[in-house]
Amino acid sequence: MVGNTSSFALSELSSDPSTARPRQCYKTRQCTENLRHWLPSFFSVMWPPKAFCLASVLWPAAAQAYIWPNPAYDTLEDYYTVSSGFGDSGGIVDEVTPCSLSPASGSTPGRQNAAEWLRTAYHDMATYDSTTGLGGLDGSITFETDRPENIGTAFNTTALFFAPLSTNRVSFSDTLALGVILAIKNCAGPNIPFRPGRIDATEAGPPGVPQPQESLETHIAEFARQGFNATEMIALVACGHTLGGIHQIDFPQSVQGAITNDNPEGVVHFDDTFDVYDNHIATQYLNNSSVDQLIVGFNSATNSDAAIFASDGNQTMREFAESNDAFLSRCGDLLERMLNTVPSSVQLGDVMEPLPVKPYQLSLFFNATGGLELSGYIRIFGTSAEAAAANPANMPVQLVWTDRHGTTSPGYSTTGVGSDFLEATSIFGSVQFFSVDAFIDPSAGISSFVVDWAYDMQSALTTADNGGGGFPLQDVVLFQHAGSCHGAVNQNSTINTVIRNDMGAVSSAYVDYSYSTNQEGSIAFKYVTIRAELVHTGNSPSPLYDTYTATFVANDGFLTLDASIVSYDLTAVVGGTTYQSLDNPQLFTPC
Repeated sequence: MVGNTSSFALSELSSDPSTARPRQCYKTRQCTENLRHWLPSFFSVMWPPKAFCLASVLWPAAAQAYIWPNPAYDTLEDYYTVSSGFGDSGGIVDEVTPCSLSPASGSTPGRQNAAEWLRTAYHDMATYDSTTGLGGLDGSITFETDRPENIGTAFNTTALFFAPLSTNRVSFSDTLALGVILAIKNCAGPNIPFRPGRIDATEAGPPGVPQPQESLETHIAEFARQGFNATEMIALVACGHTLGGIHQIDFPQSVQGAITNDNPEGVVHFDDTFDVYDNHIATQYLNNSSVDQLIVGFNSATNSDAAIFASDGNQTMREFAESNDAFLSRCGDLLERMLNTVPSSVQLGDVMEPLPVKPYQLSLFFNATGGLELSGYIRIFGTSAEAAAANPANMPVQLVWTDRHGTTSPGYSTTGVGSDFLEATSIFGSVQFFSVDAFIDPSAGISSFVVDWAYDMQSALTTADNGGGGFPLQDVVLFQHAGSCHGAVNQNSTINTVIRNDMGAVSSAYVDYSYSTNQEGSIAFKYVTIRAELVHTGNSPSPLYDTYTATFVANDGFLTLDASIVSYDLTAVVGGTTYQSLDNPQLFTPC
């Protein structure tokens, strides 16, 4: 179902084949990065550097619960949980609210983001060969948008939205799969579990998406190659065509007379509720009121939906028409299988669930007076009536820490503060954010913390301890704003850090600086990582820390509209133990 296909292939399309990097942004991470160039002082306050501990972790093992921090999982869980407002770092749900919203914040009449995302995910997956285990949902679609079977701009537009949400740890294919799940949920569709861990392809996959002019036998064979039998093919086509429509500008062999000033692409929807994920695709088909041009179109040679739906004597469509709940349940199962169809060499992680309590942009940094400061936010998530009714102003939230010697003290705490600025929503429940700020004596330091909280002042406090061990923090290697700067083209950038000097010899210290760059043949990004040694450069305002500096040439698009997505990790081996400060954000102070 690429381009001219019968299933999701036609959920949404358009026509400009441009593969240029996006020059306009909506509510995406790239938009945020671009704005940062012009508002460096604002963003230095709003997005302080992160200082996470432990070595890099990729995905939780199959039997292991999600424990913070986990750099890739943390980002995806933020995208998944927070739908709008503060902490909406992905902006995914905003791009499908309302469900009918078209690309470019609604400025492209007739098109529909939710349908285009679903179509793109199917076309990406459709390269899968169940006999070899190759292909699947792996981002290869970003190399395949010039194929006739991928006609229209839906793929380019979708890729240009999701590519800036990927990072050196988060794949494009994971963000696309997550986007489809959130879009369907937001369009009143089923809850589809999300399992992260997809790995992006580095080249195109084989062609072979079904197209509407192909025979029923060809469709059955192509779905079988993908791992779906003939009955599942019928259901999957219906599940794809409850959203969106077919565009005359791309499929004149199937649609005619639909182009008008208000409908410049000549979109004809698949059913009368194209912006609600429901069973009307089936009810209209059976009561002979269908508007699906692949059922009732003027060209019988491309009426592939009609042939597919009738291929089991209409049994599947009758079951769908009889019960919307049955339709949603079946579609949820099939779309989960579709999104989880990945190369056999890829193992997906556990099903993602929002963390009830999670740090957000929490930073431990070394201040100008030689002390440590802990600053950022705590997020509370819940699905209960109490969560929905909670007023952050009346919620007790206390961050309580343990020092580096394993000791707790009555003074080792700070109160979380809610405000209107921190309001947020979630399509899965209720979220509240609380800002925290605390000063910590470097000699005592910090090793972990817990959060004591309740939904109101009258309820007993609950202690969130991150699975039993507390939320870990390290105070050994910390980024320093002072003296850190970004060089112009072919000039050095500098990153300053401090490293504790009372824990043994520093046997290794370095920066891994990652940034995105164009990828030949693809409209998604690839990531380049530069490793630079951190060299001891002297004392710091605290006798417990020494300063270390790394210099390197990045040439990552700094201060340009298509600037790279940047983060960097600090690593130090001190006294034989490895400490890391991960995912620090881009430098915005010119050298």
